[in-house]
Amino acid sequence: MQANDSLIDFFREAAPYIHLHRGKTFVIAFSGGVINSLHFASITNDIAILSALGAHIILVHGARLQIDQHLQQVDYPIDIANDLRITDDDTLKIVKETIGALRVEIENKLSHALNRPPIINDELGILSGNFITAKPVGVFEGIDYQHTGKVRKINTALIHSLLDNSNIVLLSSLGFSPTGEAYNLRYEEVANVVAKQMQADKLIFITQHQYGLAREIDLQDMLQTTAKFPLLKDISSALNQGVKRVHLINAKQNGGLLLELYTRDGIGTMFTASLYDEIRQASIDDVSGIIELITPLEERGILIKRSREQLELEVGNFTIIKRDGKVIGCAALYEMDDKTGELACLVIHPDYRKGGRGDKILNTITKLAKEKLLQQLLVLSTQSIDWFKERGFILGDVEDLPAKKKALYNYQRNSKVLFKQL
Repeated sequence: MQANDSLIDFFREAAPYIHLHRGKTFVIAFSGGVINSLHFASITNDIAILSALGAHIILVHGARLQIDQHLQQVDYPIDIANDLRITDDDTLKIVKETIGALRVEIENKLSHALNRPPIINDELGILSGNFITAKPVGVFEGIDYQHTGKVRKINTALIHSLLDNSNIVLLSSLGFSPTGEAYNLRYEEVANVVAKQMQADKLIFITQHQYGLAREIDLQDMLQTTAKFPLLKDISSALNQGVKRVHLINAKQNGGLLLELYTRDGIGTMFTASLYDEIRQASIDDVSGIIELITPLEERGILIKRSREQLELEVGNFTIIKRDGKVIGCAALYEMDDKTGELACLVIHPDYRKGGRGDKILNTITKLAKEKLLQQLLVLSTQSIDWFKERGFILGDVEDLPAKKKALYNYQRNSKVLFKQL
């Protein structure tokens, strides 16, 4: 019975995320070491589930471990400088053979995962190909890297077409120049460039290492840790290039992908590019900025009008997001009876609504409510009902409101009442 309850709770928590992630593009990258691990079969099963749930999946795999093993078998030197393999003619042959074999292995495992219970969907497929145009690294610090390359461009149109037809797209760390020259690439760079050029919603690295990082880290927090963990340099680069969110998941975590993407608290580390955003409690000096932000919505009747005097009295209840000195987001938390907190006046400036800032300020308000030992949040909304439902709020009724709030309810506005347990 307890197991059934846990399953029910998981589905209730996952449901809004299933809806939220449908049709979204995720780039999932993993090293050759992850492929060799005992956990890779379960990872491919979870990738198949993501695809079956409607996410657009692009996989990028590395092969350094397997290439090193192959070179050792033929007693050929492993030559790496600045974390780049120096790929001569003989090494390139081994790179091609190794990556080709790995690609087939991954395709076989994914095909098996896509065609066994509980999925079995003939419309889902796994396709790989020559999607990457590359160029040589050339000579760096006096070292000629020969057939080691960098990504020049990605065939985004073809990849979009394949994703739209329910295919998982598999990319290897091998690219070709327009003249047919092959280049050995870093899979981390491939993942970064693909995520940027495809405008992916998430870039996910599955790693064998335990980094011991916080649940959420922004770009500014990373500056002190990139030297310790080289992969964080790639994550930082992705965020600087416009990727919205990067996730780091340990391969040993059973169901890590599903737990990270379909539960409220996740299981890995999420990185965001909020370097220029400051989120904090509002002060009296922020009142003018809040007024400028909310006035257009007040004029359209979406928000109840607040006077400057009222805002000055209540400014301590507001949390704001500032960017370059401008208030671009706000929300207020009012403590009420019955251990309830009202979330009000959640607004993000129209120019900044694609950066996950609504979620960030909601998370901040939620954390603040928990610190105040509140047991639930309520929100009254006329326009954003679905947005709140996707984030765990449940429709209630006017009769469910605390007594004082119920007495002030405006029946002419007919706002929907939503609750979220904390």
